Amino acid sequence: MSTEQQAVIRLLTPDDVDIFRRIRLEALSQEPLSFASVYEDWAQLSDEEWRQHLDHPVFIAFVDEEPVGMMGVKFQRPSRFSHRATVIGVYVRKGQRGTGMARQLLDHVIQHASDHRVQQLELTVNAQNSAAIRFYQHLGFTEAGRIPNGFRGFGTEADELIMVLRLKA
Repeated sequence: MSTEQQAVIRLLTPDDVDIFRRIRLEALSQEPLSFASVYEDWAQLSDEEWRQHLDHPVFIAFVDEEPVGMMGVKFQRPSRFSHRATVIGVYVRKGQRGTGMARQLLDHVIQHASDHRVQQLELTVNAQNSAAIRFYQHLGFTEAGRIPNGFRGFGTEADELIMVLRLKA
């Protein structure tokens, strides 16, 4: 798909734990090589543990009230690092990829980070995920480093790329 599809993007609250659980478990089951976490670890979490994961802002994309994508941002807490934040938990359902949904989610993350005086967004991505790397590069992220064999699982190892986007001050 290459047509822009307008999704409703919403910042979750702790009351949205069921929505978060549903899309996060879908992401972990559908794209196990894209996440450091594994489905089995998250599937057994209590409601309280799920709510704790919502301490970091998580945006969900909805189409026809169905959650089809997510993206979070983790702020750095120490004052010397408070100008930095990390993009986490990126997922868009296969049928929605190429529709501009990931861009809409990232726009919300960037705005939210900017509103909190973040000047630099960072992320890591599997070096073998060329589509994700191209997406981030297209939006201005640049490679800042590489962690050799930073990702292991399912009988494979892959480098992780560290990518950075400087935000307008």
